[in-house]
Amino acid sequence: MFKKSLLALASIMVLAACGQTTSQEEEGQGTVVTVAVENASKPLSFTDENGDLTGYEVETIQALDEVIDDFHFNIESVDAEGSQVGLDSGKYQMIGGGLYKTPEREDLYLFPDEASGASVIRIYKRADDDSIQGLDDLVGKTVHPVTPNGGIFNLLTAYNDEHPDNQIEIQLGESGDFAQRFQALDEGVSDAVVMPSNLGANEIIDQLDLNVDAVEEPVQVNQTYFVLAPDQEDLKEALDQGLAELKENGKLQELSEKWYGENMFQYE
Repeated sequence: MFKKSLLALASIMVLAACGQTTSQEEEGQGTVVTVAVENASKPLSFTDENGDLTGYEVETIQALDEVIDDFHFNIESVDAEGSQVGLDSGKYQMIGGGLYKTPEREDLYLFPDEASGASVIRIYKRADDDSIQGLDDLVGKTVHPVTPNGGIFNLLTAYNDEHPDNQIEIQLGESGDFAQRFQALDEGVSDAVVMPSNLGANEIIDQLDLNVDAVEEPVQVNQTYFVLAPDQEDLKEALDQGLAELKENGKLQELSEKWYGENMFQYE
């Protein structure tokens, strides 16, 4: 009798659990995907003055949640190093961070076919200096220091390799934060800063009221992607469909204008 009671209780618990699962599916929860985004990478993703996580990638993920039925996105904020460590350990199934494809990353992770944004590299100069309009014009100029083996270092090095008779002097060292770079430019310590424009550059320049602006044409454009754990093929397919829909209906272009002041997808 006691054994039968236990079996009956176990059956009720199983049925109850199944009922709960069905209810979650009916509510449109889908498979929960834990996504890590950086907590201090404004305007990509950051914690605002109210303690809320926001930014371009955060709102893009929220928009994806509205158009993808089979997955529900749970967003967590981490530091820059924590996202990749969590992806490697299985804590996260997907990470942000404005990452672009490299052979090394593609060997380790899964990338959607659809880009979620773009990293636009621009030259910043003093607003009254019309002598700089492209990389060619950096020859003979003082370019703000760059970190060895970083993306900007590689860009300038590639230019020098292709122009042996027209070399940019590459200063190596700590670049400083964005405000320090632009202040050095404003003060004449350097003639140019080469860096991505989608990391809040215009906002910093405006806040500090600096005599600095960007050359109109970017010198390089890298498509950026959400990065997935290598076993997330179903998630990749859903993301590709969701991102394509958000581009078609103009949502991503709208978010790009909101957070970057321009449509980054014009460079695709």
